[in-house]
Amino acid sequence: MTPERLLEIWRELGEQTSSPSGMHRRRLDTESPVDIFACVFWPSRRPGILVEGAGAFRPPGDRLPACRGVRTVHEVASVPGPRTILRVMLDDDSLLDIFAVLSADLVQVVTAETTTGSGLTRCLDRLCMWQILFDRIPAEGLSEERQRGLFGELAVMDSLLLEALAPFPAVTSWVGPDPANQDFIHAGTAVEVKTSLAKRHARVVINNEKQLDERPHRALFLAHLRMDESAALGVSLASLVTRVRDRVKVDPAAARELDDRLTLAGYLDLHAPIYTRRKWLVASTRFFRVEGEFPRLTEHNLPVGVGDIRYSIIADDLAQYEVSAEQVSRLLEVDNV
Repeated sequence: MTPERLLEIWRELGEQTSSPSGMHRRRLDTESPVDIFACVFWPSRRPGILVEGAGAFRPPGDRLPACRGVRTVHEVASVPGPRTILRVMLDDDSLLDIFAVLSADLVQVVTAETTTGSGLTRCLDRLCMWQILFDRIPAEGLSEERQRGLFGELAVMDSLLLEALAPFPAVTSWVGPDPANQDFIHAGTAVEVKTSLAKRHARVVINNEKQLDERPHRALFLAHLRMDESAALGVSLASLVTRVRDRVKVDPAAARELDDRLTLAGYLDLHAPIYTRRKWLVASTRFFRVEGEFPRLTEHNLPVGVGDIRYSIIADDLAQYEVSAEQVSRLLEVDNV
């Protein structure tokens, strides 16, 4: 089920006359143990998803995830036997396209389960993830800065991680969208990715005192990508996403993980036309090992009482700590043996 198909179904249901039952619905999968429908709820004619199944299933702590612009109603009917009913409805029309992506995702994860209980539980868990995403993803897509940051992480996955590791460990090493303190962590080796525009001073912003703290890792590297906007020679974020997807599709589990992590990072395919307008050329990629007297602030050297810091370092002043991509790759490959 695609977001585009759901939008079409909602339009068709909304063109019907109002129903005394309070909704028009269309079943989306006849094989799934959980009944899942696309719905239009009357009298407001709001689009939504209805998920039903036999048995009494409740969210942890009886707390329902509350997404911006989306209303979730959960009930357990008792006649003739326990039956769980979950309604997910759109309240904010400006979020219709993103809601279609959410709904298609719910359909996919629910119909993949083999029991009613696991399907309903998975649906509630997935809504919790979307609760975070709705606060994180603007309706108009990622900002230029966030696009560039995501581009940098995917460029490092493409040029380093997918060269050193098989698709699944390469994708699961990408922990930045979670979010973690570093962008990539694989069996003791961590890589933090930073980007800057080539026409500016190579100032790298460090977001907290844990980002360049090597103590939890066997080795920590800072990857710095200097980027140019280039309509003629550059690559768009959407094109880079397609390239990485093509590289990992040989492993279906890796492909699913990549899509999940892209979503957590705020990347939705519905915004791809926006992301094709801006193209970047990576002018240089440099790696620095964070160790010894590397200039940084960490919990270890902060004064007592100081925290939640944000500071910057100058990449051009880090030459003595520079290592090659091959050196980083060898450490990752050792962990992959």
